[in-house]
Amino acid sequence: YMYLALIQSGILLVSVSVLRAEPVEFEAELADGRRLVGAAVMLDSKNLTLGTVDGPMSLPTDELMSLSARAPAAAPAKAPEVWVRLVDGSSVAGAKWTLEGDASRITLLNDRVTDLPRRAIGSVRFSPATGALAEQWARLVAMQRDGDIVVVRKGDHLDFLRGVIRSAGEESIAFDMDGDLLPIRRSRLFGVILFRPAGRELPAAVGRITDHTGSEWSVQSLAFPGELQWTTPAGVTVSQSLTSVVHIDFSVGKVVYLADLEPQSVDWQPFFPMDTELPSRNEFFRPRRNRGLVADTLRLGGVEYERGLSMHSRSEVVYRLPDEMTRLKATAGIDDRVRPHGNVVLIIRGDGAMLFEETLSGTDPPMEIDLDVAGVRRLSILCDFGEGMDVGDHLNLCNLRVIR
Repeated sequence: YMYLALIQSGILLVSVSVLRAEPVEFEAELADGRRLVGAAVMLDSKNLTLGTVDGPMSLPTDELMSLSARAPAAAPAKAPEVWVRLVDGSSVAGAKWTLEGDASRITLLNDRVTDLPRRAIGSVRFSPATGALAEQWARLVAMQRDGDIVVVRKGDHLDFLRGVIRSAGEESIAFDMDGDLLPIRRSRLFGVILFRPAGRELPAAVGRITDHTGSEWSVQSLAFPGELQWTTPAGVTVSQSLTSVVHIDFSVGKVVYLADLEPQSVDWQPFFPMDTELPSRNEFFRPRRNRGLVADTLRLGGVEYERGLSMHSRSEVVYRLPDEMTRLKATAGIDDRVRPHGNVVLIIRGDGAMLFEETLSGTDPPMEIDLDVAGVRRLSILCDFGEGMDVGDHLNLCNLRVIR
């Protein structure tokens, strides 16, 4: 009976081991536009090996744009109670957060506990930030200061006190204000912002990981020895199951969205000019970045995009491109909200040479644009009048980007 029990235990152990070794399937997007699907066999800062149907394939991460889970894990049922922003831009949602001296700890929504050095933390919120509160919180985070601050909410207004946070527990925070140690109940606080000394330079990030809890981690290095481990530029080390990964963005430094660049020039000319052009009309019809001409989002083919450029005929935008960019890509078409109206001529030039010219109509499906811009320094994008005067001429260039 004991022998049989040992055999059964061995079978159980083997079964558990097999379950733990279940491969996790990802889709890899390469800089040249190719997409590959396979199980992650090996992954570190420099290389990815995918087990594809054609066998193992090794890919340098320099050639990767992203890695996305084919069947991402479901988000945890519990809602975040703290939101920690690291100085490297990582945004971490958690259930608990504590601080004692220079040591800090966060309990993630999947119950994993991660150590956070105090110097890695920029701010911690204990309440959601939306609308006007989000804007006020962002201003406080960006504010120059010579110490920590605790932030309280008074209706629709955020106020703060300066001092030093000595410790933070689940119930209260010990706040040193001019030598007086004040216990402040956490329930009274909107958040805290820690002092960050000037002059500290962080290592460059190689990517950004989004996990199934909704946290986003800036990544300096990563490895996959059984579990996925990564270190952020701020020095935080994280270990998670590979199944927790939803997306890894490797496009850092490889992709530049034109909406993030300041154009060299912007020009709009009306179909029916006025004797004296009103500044308000000129401003209304100027190109918009990361939003539509009449709405907060860009919409094409039933899909809403967060990034891109919206233009009304006749508009021209000129950019100075960063060095070493090789491709320009975008999804172009007339905004869903005005279809089937709209008819424009889209013309793209590089250093004066014609790269693209096409008529886009509100009855056409979205068009994928992929252009060779190697060596181009001055890029001109013109949304010209089409066949319908300027009625409904709302051109969207979604995910308009150049790729190194």
